[in-house]
Amino acid sequence: MTHTDSRRIDFDAGARCAPLRIRKKPIFLLVESVRDLLLFFVVTALAAIHYLLKTKGTPLEVPTWLFLLMWVLSMVMLLWLRLYGRESEDIVDYDEDLSRKDIPVLIVAIAGIIIVASVIVSVSCMVQSAIVIPRPGAVLSQVPTSTPAIIDDLLYNFVLVAPAEECMKLMGIIALYRKTHNEPVSVAIPVGIWSCFHGYYSYVGALMWPLIAAAFISGFILYFTMKYTRSLLNAIIAHGAYNCLVILASLA
Repeated sequence: MTHTDSRRIDFDAGARCAPLRIRKKPIFLLVESVRDLLLFFVVTALAAIHYLLKTKGTPLEVPTWLFLLMWVLSMVMLLWLRLYGRESEDIVDYDEDLSRKDIPVLIVAIAGIIIVASVIVSVSCMVQSAIVIPRPGAVLSQVPTSTPAIIDDLLYNFVLVAPAEECMKLMGIIALYRKTHNEPVSVAIPVGIWSCFHGYYSYVGALMWPLIAAAFISGFILYFTMKYTRSLLNAIIAHGAYNCLVILASLA
């Protein structure tokens, strides 16, 4: 054995004994794995700028800022959890792109939320007296039932309200599960807080507490939609679609 061979053996042995380094996932791989979600969030960012400018100095400015900050802060926390945590041990995978096979799941989820709300009160009564959906078009337009006002209301709920609330819930669920490793508790606490948040901003009147209970059940429906399809975007679509249906029903 030559001296060179001896050094090569020593080097190889040292390399095998050296501790493995934990590498963070490259940013470009994160972006590639969330293509559809990223494209949707580009629309959310543009919509947020539009509604901030439109609602400036109006009663809807504060809610708009609230939804925007919820979305931004939850996105930052989700990115941090994804970069520095053990993603393989997370409670749910949420970054899959949309697929045609998810359409039946979305239909069932939306129908389930409608049924849960209808168990308490009919949709028409709920729209008129119990639920207040953020509607910048109806509030700021001289003609609340005009087509531009209705489109404004639908977009506000679909691309700003739904993403903000679903991202915030997901961030809380993942963070709690890494601490507790208990799925029921980790899901129930963020969903419960989200339900009570509706009592502050959306549900008013005698049906407030029953509708908060309905929101709590609906939160679990949205969670299992995301878990089954492995896509946060599907939960956002189901949430936004329900809000849009409530708005359209109120016009009848």
